[in-house]
Amino acid sequence: MASSWALIEDEGQLLFVRRAFDVGRGGQWCPPGGTIWRNEWPEVACVREAFEETGLRVTVERPLAVFGTAYYFLCSLNSPRGQIKLRAHECIDHEWVIPSEILQIGTIMDLRRILPILELGGFPLPKVPKNLALAVPEKIY
Repeated sequence: MASSWALIEDEGQLLFVRRAFDVGRGGQWCPPGGTIWRNEWPEVACVREAFEETGLRVTVERPLAVFGTAYYFLCSLNSPRGQIKLRAHECIDHEWVIPSEILQIGTIMDLRRILPILELGGFPLPKVPKNLALAVPEKIY
């Protein structure tokens, strides 16, 4: 199933949400995102998923990469960050994270993909854990 993910940047920080425990990869942190509907453009799914999960309006600034059927986009915030309203059955917490400190929030979903995405977005990387083989995107924009 294809998915679309929003790397939402505001004031040098990125928004990560913590997935509810009763959904896939429960308890892990990830950018807002999820399933692309049939005949939906990945960019549209990115904006929709960001709004559904956080209540925030975003604009896709540029695509970053594709890993298989997972699309990642750099997005800007159109709503005040204080207006966040999590979709409780999907997300149980959120953090605005300095990219170089991302490993301090807990278990990151798809860390092997997130670190290259941060680099493609022009963000400073944390110290990469030893022996972590980073994923290579199929397409870089």
